[in-house]
Amino acid sequence: MSFLKKTANSFLNVISFIKKYDSMDSVDIDNLEEKLLLCDVGYEITNKIIESISKNFSKNLNINDHIKQTLKDMLDFSTDKETLNSKVLLISGVNGTGKTTFCAKLSNYMKLHNKNICLIAADTFRAAAVEQLKYWSIKNDIPCISNSNSNDPSSVIFDGLKSELSQNADLTIIDTAGRINTNTNLMNELSKIEKIIKKFTNSYDSWLSIDANLGQNSLSQIETFKKNININGVVINKMDGSSKGGIAFPIIYKYKIPITFIGTGEKNTDILPFDLNDYLDKLLYEEN
Repeated sequence: MSFLKKTANSFLNVISFIKKYDSMDSVDIDNLEEKLLLCDVGYEITNKIIESISKNFSKNLNINDHIKQTLKDMLDFSTDKETLNSKVLLISGVNGTGKTTFCAKLSNYMKLHNKNICLIAADTFRAAAVEQLKYWSIKNDIPCISNSNSNDPSSVIFDGLKSELSQNADLTIIDTAGRINTNTNLMNELSKIEKIIKKFTNSYDSWLSIDANLGQNSLSQIETFKKNININGVVINKMDGSSKGGIAFPIIYKYKIPITFIGTGEKNTDILPFDLNDYLDKLLYEEN
């Protein structure tokens, strides 16, 4: 799985480093800690891994297996997330995390899984985002609702959800404008959007889009967005170009929020549902 090559190399570097030693007493702990932090798993998970390996270290210890089991034990929160049964899906996030591209990819993915999909282009701040979503909707033969005469995303979403296209869809995916998480007005706008959605259905999901390249900086984004709207899923985009895919683990560990999908490339089909066990196998065992 070449899309995880950079992140996998960081983990394999840790494993190779540990395997050089016959006992933990001779391991350069500071160096090991630095290598784990470069995987972007954060301080807490780094310390847990080092502590667990130190307690169980022997020449016969399979380091790959042990790191995998340590992470699975830490992330015992159920990360399985049914992604196909909600009626409405709201996608939000800061600027440049790949929200619009993800909406296009997900709509295509859902259609290929025999779902009737509708898109709402509610990024009223960036005309190019609306045009981009409309382009992919035509290419994928999926209806896309927009309103070039309105700069109010709540109004666009209200009209979209009220439309026959949305009412008849299995899932309506809403793309929103990128917003800096320190901008109070834009964050409050998300709360208003959520209230609009609740007027139509209680069967909705709200996923935050993050850029894998931001690594630990993504955690502050999650903190801020969670204060304004319900976030029950995280999408990690641009995984193919990042060495910081370890960020998935502190997100699950700290917030008990499932990673739902990962973006694995630039093509319309470059998207995968997140499976923790499969993800760990690709990082720790497979040739990338």
